[in-house]
Amino acid sequence: MKREIIRVEPLASYLEKYKAPTSTVTRHGDTIYVTGAPPFEPDSGEICVGPIERQTELVLEQLKLCVETAGSSLENILKVDVYVTSVEMFPAVNEVNAHPAVPG
Repeated sequence: MKREIIRVEPLASYLEKYKAPTSTVTRHGDTIYVTGAPPFEPDSGEICVGPIERQTELVLEQLKLCVETAGSSLENILKVDVYVTSVEMFPAVNEVNAHPAVPG
């Protein structure tokens, strides 16, 4: 089975700007793999340095864009790994994740 690289804009361009040579989304059969990306501000493509809540919202919006571009939805996600720089951030991340502002 052949893998398919799916370019997701504007994320692919943002990653290239930061010299991150990665495929945003890869499909292999019926499985879609989404590469982690920093929380890009949609208006500028700059990495958000704001509060962790805003960063989490941006990453969820980007994840939604990725899976929808690949023809799927957030409801079909089986596993997500979250990396933060401090364990103290997990309650805020979990709160946003539990009540996302991302339209479903």
